[in-house]
Amino acid sequence: MDELKPFSVSEVNSIIKQLLTGPEILRNICIQGEISNLTRSHQGHVYFNLKDPKSLLACTFFSYSNSKYKGRALENGMEVRAYGSISVYEPRGQYNLNVQKVEEIGRGDLLLQVEELKRRLAARGIFDPERKRALPAFPWRIGVATSPTGAAIEDIIRIAKQRFPEINILISPCLVQGEEAPSSIVQAIQELNQPKWNVDVIIAGRGGGSYEDLMAFNDEKVVIAFAESRVPIVSAVGHQIDSVLSDLAADAFAPTPTAAAEMVVPEMEAVESELSEFETRLEAALKNQIRNLKERFRILTSKGVFLEPKTLLNERIQKLDETISRVGLLGKNALILSSSRLAPFHLRLPMSFQAGLERLKKKFELVSGKIEGYSPLGTLKRGYSVVRTKQKKVVTSPKQIKMEEELEVILSEGRILVSNKGTLDG
Repeated sequence: MDELKPFSVSEVNSIIKQLLTGPEILRNICIQGEISNLTRSHQGHVYFNLKDPKSLLACTFFSYSNSKYKGRALENGMEVRAYGSISVYEPRGQYNLNVQKVEEIGRGDLLLQVEELKRRLAARGIFDPERKRALPAFPWRIGVATSPTGAAIEDIIRIAKQRFPEINILISPCLVQGEEAPSSIVQAIQELNQPKWNVDVIIAGRGGGSYEDLMAFNDEKVVIAFAESRVPIVSAVGHQIDSVLSDLAADAFAPTPTAAAEMVVPEMEAVESELSEFETRLEAALKNQIRNLKERFRILTSKGVFLEPKTLLNERIQKLDETISRVGLLGKNALILSSSRLAPFHLRLPMSFQAGLERLKKKFELVSGKIEGYSPLGTLKRGYSVVRTKQKKVVTSPKQIKMEEELEVILSEGRILVSNKGTLDG
């Protein structure tokens, strides 16, 4: 067999370009489809895909051509007719439609289906803000539902470990693109919701892609799985322009998996800084409270009643004596007044009335004597005394005092200090 002549990559791409750009049918062509994955460059060029249910075609709408376009601004989901010619970009071996003119037909069926599903789920309350829960401030274990081989899981693990090295990450692998992706995503979310895994928060999503690549997260089963998650869940689908319904159903959403990891995992250095600041504030508050309590205690203990507790008793004794004196004076005044009123009739009063008056007088004197006898000073004057410990506690039983303990004996006139040399059973 003759050895085949090798071609360079450039030669092959050049041949393909000649083949694709040569036929007249590909130099002036009209293609109808739905716009997706639309982007604009700083130079004004517009790049997008035209798609139908089976295929995609890359399109380039350069600024010198799109400056003549006067229709509604191009956006994903628009159904258009694009006029132009097939071109090949040799450095990448990529063919595309070089667009010269665009005519809008209407919105694409795919976007209409998503809008209809969004309307139905909104009517059921799936997107209500009241359903959304706050994410835990300090999760110990996060669950991740995504492809185990994509860039998304690498970004989440890298960011999470950078922010909090001790964080636990539990991965529930699933498909994130294709016909089987919706069921796989739902199963992964449900698995992470199992109590046995003790997951605090879930991140579910994927890296970026075209609008079609993200369609699994617009599936009704997936959206409901987000909404019904027992564990707080974050939708992390890598999109910059297109929004997916899982964003609306989740408790929170992030534009990329990296942003989701930053949202969910606290930064250890920041936490430690906040704790240190809190410790400083708490220490200052406690010291201030202690100073205030010490000052209040100083003010209270400087009062005379604490320095000399007997003054509290003296004040009450004095008030009682004053009361007894006033009562006695009032009684005597009343007696003198009554005697003066009865004096003119003294000779004419019956003996029995005079005797009754004498009895009342004696009764009054007896009562006055008793009142005076009940006063503390009166008790002390009768030979009694009050015995207190050095702690100013009144002794009522020998069991209250110890051997050799100094005691204070309060008499009617002064006080003496004694030492206990022995006690008798009370």
